Amino acid sequence: MNHIALPEESGPSSLIGPAARHPDADGSFATTVNGVAVKFAKPEPTGGRILEKAGFDPIGDHVLILFTRRGSRSIGLDETVDLALAGTEAFRAFKSDRIFRFTLNGYGFEWGVGKALVQELRESGHVGRDEVVVLERDGDEIELPRDGVINLTPDGTEHLHTEKRLITVYFENDPREIPRGKYSTEQLVSLFGVHAGYILEYLNDEGQLTPLGPDGKLRIKEGMKFFQQVPCGGSS
Repeated sequence: MNHIALPEESGPSSLIGPAARHPDADGSFATTVNGVAVKFAKPEPTGGRILEKAGFDPIGDHVLILFTRRGSRSIGLDETVDLALAGTEAFRAFKSDRIFRFTLNGYGFEWGVGKALVQELRESGHVGRDEVVVLERDGDEIELPRDGVINLTPDGTEHLHTEKRLITVYFENDPREIPRGKYSTEQLVSLFGVHAGYILEYLNDEGQLTPLGPDGKLRIKEGMKFFQQVPCGGSS
């Protein structure tokens, strides 16, 4: 199985200086599995030993995931983990027989089950309170609600990224801060206060003014510019 590489700060060189983890007062090395502390007399247990010590039996029915600073990766039952290295403070055990993969802002994650709470992804990816998580799928972008659940595909890798919840757009060159997302023409007309009988247009990627039809929908992006025009094409 291919694993996602650990960040550079978690490599062997991190034993030099503050990146190293030190043993507890009793000489043991501690970590957590699903939030519960477990200790080892020696700093290099195997993944199977970590599962066993944390009470997950039989160990072969579980997947062990190590959460790093920028992602997560699965740990094989016979794979050794050096708890003296920074970045080995938290593991997650799943009752599962497969690995699911996704990226968040370009960092690789491995997960033990096909469903994940969006709040868990936010915590794992250190997503800010003013940011939303967006799933890129089939050429579309889907904003995931904070209390939602994402179904991870068993084949391939899902791709997610974060964006600011509020973005700045311009109506008649005046800045407006609005929630990101997809809007209908009617919603935008109401939001901007377009004059009755006028047409709402936006500046597309080619720099062309494009009218929004009565049943149109548009995904709003940072910096977009909107204008109102009289139906005959004259300036407002």
